Formats: sequence, C-alpha cells, structure tokens
Amino acid sequence: MTETGTVQVSAHQFLLAGSGTDTTAVTAEGTLIWTGPGFVTIVTGIAYGTATLTVDTNGTTTALDEWETVEETVIESPEDLQVLSVDGVVAEGYAPIRAGRYRVRAHARGRDLDFDGVATEPTEQYLLLITPTTRPTGSITRLRKTDAAHEPPAKQLPQVDYEHFYAPGPDGNLTKFTIDSPEAQAVFALRNRWGGRRPSGRIAEDLTISTAASIIADLDRDLVDEIDSLSDDRLRALARWCARRAFERSGLIEFDDFRTALDAMDDGTTPPPDFANDSLAIHRLQTDPAIPLTIEPGIAGATDFVPQYEAARTYMLAVNDDIVAIRAALEAVRSAIATHGRNYPEFIDRLRSEFLHHNPA
Repeated sequence: MTETGTVQVSAHQFLLAGSGTDTTAVTAEGTLIWTGPGFVTIVTGIAYGTATLTVDTNGTTTALDEWETVEETVIESPEDLQVLSVDGVVAEGYAPIRAGRYRVRAHARGRDLDFDGVATEPTEQYLLLITPTTRPTGSITRLRKTDAAHEPPAKQLPQVDYEHFYAPGPDGNLTKFTIDSPEAQAVFALRNRWGGRRPSGRIAEDLTISTAASIIADLDRDLVDEIDSLSDDRLRALARWCARRAFERSGLIEFDDFRTALDAMDDGTTPPPDFANDSLAIHRLQTDPAIPLTIEPGIAGATDFVPQYEAARTYMLAVNDDIVAIRAALEAVRSAIATHGRNYPEFIDRLRSEFLHHNPA
C-alpha cells in the first residue's frame, strides 16, 4: 500500500510509532531519524508546520539520488504502527501497520529550504519505505547525505555564555552578572523608554517594527526618526549598507564568496549557494575551518556574542524582500550594531556620515 498526505511537525519532528510507545527512549540518532524500542522519529528541517509524507509498504525501491538524505533502521513494535505528531495525534490518511519487525528506510528532500522555520504549506517531502525483516534492531545506517540539516559542526564552535549579562559593577566597568541580579535588573529597567519620546505611526502600530526600533532607540533615539524618514528605496539601500559594514567588522569580507554575495546583493543577482538562506549561511560558518568564529563582550544588558553570526543575519535581512522595507532597515541596523558590540557608537557615527548625510548620486 502506498499513501501520501500531510503530517504535522512540532519541534522538528513527527513519528512512526504505536500509540502507547515511549518515544523519548531514544537509543540511536542520525541526522534524519532517531530510533528506540518500537518507534522512529523523523527529524525535519522546519520547526513547525506541515510536510508531505508518503508511506509505502509494498516493498518498493527508489533511487537514492532522487533524495537529499536517506537513513534506515530496524524496529520491532508490539502494537500497530501509526504516523503520529509529537503530541500523539494520529495523522489522517495513513492506515495502521500491523505489529511486527520492520526495516524503515526514510528519505527526505527540502530540509534546507526553511530550516527552523514555520511552514504554512508543505515545502519538505518525506518517504518511508517499510518492509518486514528479521534483521536486528537498534542501529541507524546512513545511505545518502547531501543536505546540511542537523549535520554536526565540523569544527570546534565557540561556547557563548548566555547565562550572564553585562551591567556596570561597583567601579563603573561592565561586569558579568546573572539575569536575576540587582545589577542586571537595573539595566533591564532602562529598556524601552524611547529616550522619553514614544514612537508614532507605523513604528508604534506594528510590533514587528517597533521591537528593533526600541533597541536602537535605547542607544540613539534620534537615529530611529532619521531612519523612519527614508523612502523605501533608501531603506533597502540602508539594509545593504549595513550588511557590508557587518561583513567588514566580522572579518567575513576577507573571503571571496562572501564578497561575491555582497556584490550579488547590490546587483540583485543570485548569490553563491551558501547564501540562499539562513540555514546554509550559518552551516557554512560552522563548518568551514578557514572562517574564524570569535566571541566578543556585549554592551550593557547583553551577553557575549559571535559577530560572524550577527553579520550573517544582517546580510539575510538585507536580501529578504518579503519583509517591509522599514522593518528590514531597522532590523539590519540593529543586527549591525550587535556585530560591532561595544564599538557601536563608531558604527552609528559612520552610518550618519556615510549614509544618512550622504547624498546618493
């Protein structure tokens, strides 16, 4: 029997299991499937939403090169197997599979398209080939892997301390404190004051815009108004300008394809493959041994940070035409500020002198 439909994804997962199976008892993990007694967890690219799933129990085979990732395992279930969401809801359109021992070969496509995103319509495809077997259970075999989803980093990544925030100490110098400390709380209490001038218009009315604007306003209230006064074309240009400054500050400008990506951004052409989306860009940073990832101290009220990650985020904001221009510009400025860390006043001065006060040709 072959059945195709949609499944509900939560926390990057959906399941093949019996309704009473403990699917937290994982004994082996791959990059596409996890397994344990009587179940297989399919690991998706999207965090939440829907995906397309075909379940085939006919003993069919399919060419591996038609898929980006293929992994298989063997499970034995004392109860009928069903396609389930993480919270145990049975997916409609899939008949139960009788209790027994089965080889489960999982195939996936599209997991890099919107990694960690929320899919309102399916963008990822999965195929489960399920056949009876007498092979032993427990292990996972990788048959193909060309996507980046859930691949362990190939280099040592910086360990950022997200448990402590910077705040002025007794000597006035920024010192690390826990989030519930009086020092950190005193800094947090100064947030969202808008320099004494609450925003109006679109910034006040749209939370997706005002969030980034309020962070900028805490540092330089006038800058928000200066950005808000720009035309949409200038707002898009500002986001692109921020991406270049962020690449410069983080050192990514030293790499040929990062410079090519910036040129493609300015020219409106297709960037190198690693810059197609957030997931691929971060994967490149985390796996390319030639690119150093560094930790720098944050400003008051912030943690340590990795400027290369912030720079990549700035670039993605600059090339995302799906968000309105004012939001793209404000988010890009906020992220470029984050890339500069405690040197943000230098960045803001440069923004004014080179962009806001510069008359474009």
